[in-house]
Amino acid sequence: MLIDYAAITHPGKVRKNNEDAYLLSALDGEEPIINGPARSLKVGNPGLLVAVADGMGGAAAGEVASREGLAAVALFLFGHWGRLAPGKVREAELLKALETAVEKASDAVLRYSDDDRTARGMGSTLTAAIIWNGCAYLAQIGDSRAYLLRQGSLYQITEDQTLVNDLVAQGSLTREQARTHPQRNMITQALGSPQVLRVAILRLALRRGDRLLCCSDGLHGEVADARIQEVLRQGYSPRRTLDLLVEDALAHGGRDNITGVILILNDPSLPLPTAGEAIDLVHPGAHIRGRGFWKHFRRLFGGSAS
Repeated sequence: MLIDYAAITHPGKVRKNNEDAYLLSALDGEEPIINGPARSLKVGNPGLLVAVADGMGGAAAGEVASREGLAAVALFLFGHWGRLAPGKVREAELLKALETAVEKASDAVLRYSDDDRTARGMGSTLTAAIIWNGCAYLAQIGDSRAYLLRQGSLYQITEDQTLVNDLVAQGSLTREQARTHPQRNMITQALGSPQVLRVAILRLALRRGDRLLCCSDGLHGEVADARIQEVLRQGYSPRRTLDLLVEDALAHGGRDNITGVILILNDPSLPLPTAGEAIDLVHPGAHIRGRGFWKHFRRLFGGSAS
């Protein structure tokens, strides 16, 4: 599949350490790219894995948590999915492999924390996507996000696993109040937690021209959704798009580490979107279409590309 992509991470203007990390992997046995230069990747049968993680913990533990978690995801998926993909495999196998990979990543972070007293309590968010067979398969833990731009409209595909988002769902807070709430960064799930994870798994049917952005809260917490949509709609290269978004995050304070991965999906094998077509998003256990279910998916703005 033809995929144009770029990745970037920046420490921001306040933090001394960069505890964010991104990953790119063709799941072909080659060493995955973790916070390194985005070399050319041949996207074959196993698909393309991209992920963003935001670590937390004392000293340098957050840096370790995000990288250990990403490495564990890539290693498990290559061993249990990448080697199967050239043959006839079922989507259910990929979904199960993705969920298990996140659980294994959490176990890896927890083991490291148990072995190193200076890393006790460390953890990480995770937003990961496998691009395979015309779809994006996403896994979510914490409050890093995945956005989709299609025909000029921006959609938030993932839902933040945070205390304030739970309060919004209960009707106790509005979206506007949540954005400035003092506990808006308190996540309810993280890699490295001793509690059982509830991994959010989604499948998104892709269309030609889609732009998929995965980013940490250092980006989406500083840059308004309207501005993210505006930049994505300009049609710049992936790298130029990310540079502009990071510049905006820094201009608005840069109070956290800033990380993003963007994919532009122009492969001719993908169907073209049609006017008024609903986003086809599948959540395990239920097939959910269209609008009106922000618990799983939110259309942020309307309009078409200019």
